[in-house]
Amino acid sequence: MTAVEHDWRRTHAVIVAVERYNGSDELNLDGPVHDAIGMRTWLTGRGVPPENIQLLASPMERNRAALEAAHPGYRPAERGDVRKVFREGLREIDGDWLWIYWAGHGVQARGGRWSLLYPETTDNDLQGLAADSLIDLVRTNHLPYDAVDRVTVVIDACRQALPTGTHELADDPQPLTTEAQTRPGRPVYWMRACQAGAVAMEQEGAGRFTSVLLRQLEAAGHAGAALDLDRVGRGVRDEFARFREAGSSWQYPTMHVSDWEQQERTVRLGPPAPPLDPKKQPFREALVLEVSGLLAADPAGSAARVAARLREQFTTAPPVMKSLSADELVDWALDNPHGAVSLLTELSAPGPVDAEIRKACHALQGKWLTRAEYVELVALLGRLDERGRYDVAEEARALCGLVDLAFHDPARLADGLEELLLKEDQLPQLLRVVERFAAVDGGAVAADLRAWSLRCAERLDMKGQLKERRGEAEEYAERARAAGLTRDGSWGSIQIRLHPSNGPGQRRTYEVWARRGEEVNSLAKVDTPASLEEIRQGVEAVLNAQPYTPDTLVEFFVSSTDLELAVHRWQLTQPVTRHLGTDYPVVMRCTEFREPQRHDLWKRRWKRVGAADTRELRWLPGHMDCGEVYAAVQQTVDTPGALTATPLRCRPDVFNACLFGGVPVLIWHGEAEPSLAEDEVRKLLGEERPLRSLPQRLRELRSDSDSYKSHHGRHMALLWDDPHRPLPDPLDLSAP
Repeated sequence: MTAVEHDWRRTHAVIVAVERYNGSDELNLDGPVHDAIGMRTWLTGRGVPPENIQLLASPMERNRAALEAAHPGYRPAERGDVRKVFREGLREIDGDWLWIYWAGHGVQARGGRWSLLYPETTDNDLQGLAADSLIDLVRTNHLPYDAVDRVTVVIDACRQALPTGTHELADDPQPLTTEAQTRPGRPVYWMRACQAGAVAMEQEGAGRFTSVLLRQLEAAGHAGAALDLDRVGRGVRDEFARFREAGSSWQYPTMHVSDWEQQERTVRLGPPAPPLDPKKQPFREALVLEVSGLLAADPAGSAARVAARLREQFTTAPPVMKSLSADELVDWALDNPHGAVSLLTELSAPGPVDAEIRKACHALQGKWLTRAEYVELVALLGRLDERGRYDVAEEARALCGLVDLAFHDPARLADGLEELLLKEDQLPQLLRVVERFAAVDGGAVAADLRAWSLRCAERLDMKGQLKERRGEAEEYAERARAAGLTRDGSWGSIQIRLHPSNGPGQRRTYEVWARRGEEVNSLAKVDTPASLEEIRQGVEAVLNAQPYTPDTLVEFFVSSTDLELAVHRWQLTQPVTRHLGTDYPVVMRCTEFREPQRHDLWKRRWKRVGAADTRELRWLPGHMDCGEVYAAVQQTVDTPGALTATPLRCRPDVFNACLFGGVPVLIWHGEAEPSLAEDEVRKLLGEERPLRSLPQRLRELRSDSDSYKSHHGRHMALLWDDPHRPLPDPLDLSAP
């Protein structure tokens, strides 16, 4: 875009910053107000009159003074105020350029629609604005026809799918207007912090995207000078490329340019498409011939109609819209992920794509899903919690052999699943994996995954094969349910989160959930600090209300300073007197010090737990200090865990060193000055006992000790940190 002269005094702006929401504290953000102030400062520095800037905000209390100092006349960012400014206030604008900036929480609601959450949002009622309607609005009579020559829209908000359970709580995002577009050609430059299904990262109390954008805007020229937004876009692209090279961000901002200097395109900030391999040229030629034949069969402008539909899915716009040749259509499709299959599917609808042509598409891009199918799959996987995605990966390993799938990120998991063996005339392995997972899981997301896989099979003309696989998966699931097992071969669990005490009397707030596979139910949430005795009574009441099985794992999530709590000795009084650890396998959990660079090591050690036995636990002598313990556990990164008889006064250092070192399993003796030696501890555990049986083994030992207070089993405690069995996901709004 060639820079043009511009009178910045004829620029107007609407800035929205939403930090404080009506729900729990976890909903609030600390950063959008600072981002909004930064954007306002840049605009006024270019020469925009302060009276031309309307700022709406829902600030955190700590940021209110800074906001009032920067813009004393700011308005609330409540739904009514936002609608009034955009629907009525824009009618009064007389200027050349309009800037719109929005910072706050964003989610991907039902139907993949992008919702920018209003301050009225609560934990159970997610209310938001349809982000796309900002673009629609500026092309209606809400903005006078001859008042503004171009619009820039900047949104620094997440677009990540909501976790299961929360997804159904999100209202459909509301449009700002339903009026017809009276000026559809008004130029718009739309900058978005991330791609669909992704998170907009924060750093040091500010949106990373906004921080980068402001740096590039500052570098693009001085006050009063014209502004080249393409240069700004390239600067943003280069900064985020450096972040990705350093491994500090996988965020891909996007920029969509509509009718800006009579062009429409998307500036893709992801990695550029590689040049076509000469060996793949015959497949491209076959694809061009197929497209030519399909276009010839429907000469009435089908190329333009197909391009119009695909431009909503592709990340780049077609070079022209009115007269696309088969060669141009194919090259455009190959420049976009999943483009070849998407193009052929649009041209062939409603019939299936020829098998040989599908093979050519796969050879060219290594993909067989259409772009729409892929985006929907990523959104569905994003609605699963981390344990659910791990279970999907486990089904892939079980069905397809040793496959290393990254399950933490929904997009990377979808990529890995799509790369599974794709045999000619056979149902894709991905659909088999989805059906197996969905049959065993049975949750709301599983039902949506089954509907998705059926649509894929129908497109491939393999509905019958899918139905056969679905029947096999359901039989497998019935056998698992009959055995009372979850996917990993274990019973469900009760998860109890004890927050650290924040005052005298060891009083804490706490929460209790029941987990069975992906299904999670909240059983109790106590926000008023309670004593340990009151918590014990509450836990007993919750357990008594649940169907009892002696294999139900009870997991206590605590801080490292509370690992010494002997919760397994809590006495249950109803219907008979007994101890918690004798009726249930009880373990401690602590995810402190599992910082990102150690995250993979934690999971690598845990992978050894399933195949190891107790002989592989590392013995930590009592005389070791913190540094020596850390050095010892780092010597062999495949060591699954450790055991120790360290005295009470030294145990905090041992705990911290093991947690920081990614050790998931740790056994210790709870007595103040234990006199147990290594061979006695190992004898107690069993020389060759499988490590995965430890929770039940300690339950047996505790049962033996019920009548004998001096029995060693009574005092043994277990850290059992399964990284794939996390606490239920909170509403994922810690990032914008």
